[in-house]
Amino acid sequence: MSIIQNALNVFSEPLIICGTSPMTGVYRDGCCNTGANDRGTHTVCAVVTNEFLQFSKSRGNDLTVDYPPSNFKGLVAGDKWCLCVSRWIEAYQANVAPPIILKATHIKTLEFISLEELIKFEYNPTNAADWTEINNKLEKTFKFDNYNDVVLFSNKVMQIAIDQDHHPEINVHYNFVKVRITDYEKGTVSEKCHRFISEVNKINAHH
Repeated sequence: MSIIQNALNVFSEPLIICGTSPMTGVYRDGCCNTGANDRGTHTVCAVVTNEFLQFSKSRGNDLTVDYPPSNFKGLVAGDKWCLCVSRWIEAYQANVAPPIILKATHIKTLEFISLEELIKFEYNPTNAADWTEINNKLEKTFKFDNYNDVVLFSNKVMQIAIDQDHHPEINVHYNFVKVRITDYEKGTVSEKCHRFISEVNKINAHH
């Protein structure tokens, strides 16, 4: 096989492993490496979402189904997988692009899309920290010492909602705030929701 040795990521640093459970990569080495015989250019290390998996299925590539001849086990949301750069860009254009691990994404990806755009989809494993998914909604309870802090926090959450044109449920109590979010257009948790909770977590981190 013609593998590019000493592969680099989008930061021109050594390419790190994308995922080994399931074992990903066109060469099934866990890396989003590429070479002359990688016809699909599987260079984007994505953390797949249900939204993306449904999109891929609609495009004729159902990644959720097992394919024993190549030892492929169907993917589920949260799996790390080396995607064809063209498929990721299709999803990006359709607003369903899954988050990506930049340090595990091959530098060849930059021949198709800019680093500036890719950074907007960088996967942050702490994004969903302590958020619980219930009935297609993400929710989290934030606790405070007094009502003044509750009001300040709630106002900041509402400002994020306005800025992102998102519509969370915000339940305000004397010493805690419960926030719930879903993508009402899609009827499920989407990447838009993860961008929202990432910003909300930043408020709480500064609290």
